[in-house]
Amino acid sequence: MPDIDIAWNEGAMAEWTAAFARVPRSTLPQCFGYAQAMGKTHGYVPRLGMIADKGRAIGMVQVLERRSLKVFAQRQLHRGPLWFDGEPEADVLEAVLRRLRRECPDNPLNRFSFLPELAASPETEAMLLRCGFRRTGPGYRTVWLDLGASDEELRAGLARDWRQRLKGAEKAGLTLDLDPEAKNLPWLAKQEHDQAQAKHYREMSGRLAVRLRNALHKADGVLLAAALDGTAPVAAALLLGHGTAATYQIGWSNEAGKKTGAMRLVLWRAIGHLRERGFRWLDLGGVNPDTAPGVTEFKLGTGGAATESVGLFR
Repeated sequence: MPDIDIAWNEGAMAEWTAAFARVPRSTLPQCFGYAQAMGKTHGYVPRLGMIADKGRAIGMVQVLERRSLKVFAQRQLHRGPLWFDGEPEADVLEAVLRRLRRECPDNPLNRFSFLPELAASPETEAMLLRCGFRRTGPGYRTVWLDLGASDEELRAGLARDWRQRLKGAEKAGLTLDLDPEAKNLPWLAKQEHDQAQAKHYREMSGRLAVRLRNALHKADGVLLAAALDGTAPVAAALLLGHGTAATYQIGWSNEAGKKTGAMRLVLWRAIGHLRERGFRWLDLGGVNPDTAPGVTEFKLGTGGAATESVGLFR
């Protein structure tokens, strides 16, 4: 029988960082740098929890919390908990979820947004409902790319059209700039904002993106990659590292970049750079074949594995 305990805000920050590095596919919203950026941007305070079963650490969780009028609390737990040795057995998982329900209630004085990093399945959704959660929206869909493969294996895994367009971009005479401090992020955030306005999607705010860069770059967790035609940028991407994984956060390309397939070259070179820095997994960010079929096809064309989480709950 499981005996679950969650130790909140105990131990040194170095211990939390070391534990986070043990998670094979860590997620950006669960890293402490994300909490720092959300704190400065939206006033959230993190609660860091180490999850143990019978005294053995099995996972970790970061809950962001903010209060108003001293009585009303808003909490969010997005893309967690994270596990050290894979998702636990069903009885252990259910015990963890019941514990989280007690720790994070949802009632008139407490609002909770829960996007669990659990694969979509009828059984998992039923478990969440049994534990007292209510589904309020769809899960998160993304593509995970294994950076532990060799260059040859990664290139062979590309979709045929993706690989051909990459070859074209490699012959187009473009110059690649790899900036491990993302100094030009304000410029890229402006391009992303204009692109989002034109294509009617919701982008990460420039303020949050800059604060994420500031929080993560000291831990070797930032990369801004850009393709230049002469001195003019035609495509660029921001990638954010967290633990041994990284997230493709922002991608932009102008018409000249689209014609040359520059975004494929940007991502391909960025992947190589991340591998050299020791990252093992790349989360290619959200995909939605209904509202963003082109972006979805681009990310799936990398040969990564498509995943979908069980849903958004409260």
